[in-house]
Amino acid sequence: MTYLKSNDLFGQLNPERLYERVPRPLLIADHLLTPDNIGAIIRLADNIGATEVCFLGNEDEHRLGKVRRAAASSRDNIRWYFSEENDLRKIVPEGKKIVAIETADNATCIYNTELPDDVAFIVGNERQGLSDVLLAQCDMVVFIPVPGPTRSLNVSHAAAVALFEWQRQMLDHKTDKTFKT
Repeated sequence: MTYLKSNDLFGQLNPERLYERVPRPLLIADHLLTPDNIGAIIRLADNIGATEVCFLGNEDEHRLGKVRRAAASSRDNIRWYFSEENDLRKIVPEGKKIVAIETADNATCIYNTELPDDVAFIVGNERQGLSDVLLAQCDMVVFIPVPGPTRSLNVSHAAAVALFEWQRQMLDHKTDKTFKT
């Protein structure tokens, strides 16, 4: 076995072919507190091929230099912006289902839930999660089971699990399974 650069491997596999069959996801994050998490979310959205990232909250409250450093080259590859809008239907294009990644009384386990093809994922902030006002606007709520003693995930890690579980489901159901190992 020999190390292979990721650009070489993925150039051969052409994983972006997924988007010939399903729409690209959108990612929303609610009032994140740390620039590192904001930058990680931008990079993650770029990795998955999302259309854009919307950060709910006020841009002026963040140190954008740190955000850009954390996002690295992804900061220029994907549209990301801040919005003070609280009506998710004004942010999310018509037809997309809004899926909250949150621990809530009506949440279902992400691994047992069929995720929609056309999706906008929303994650809450590092301290308080998603507000009841935002949760009420979502089409579904999923949780990620955490078996270890620390029962909460970092917001960017939770978004990564959800986005790549969505990708796995789309590959299983929507493609020729070229990327399956």
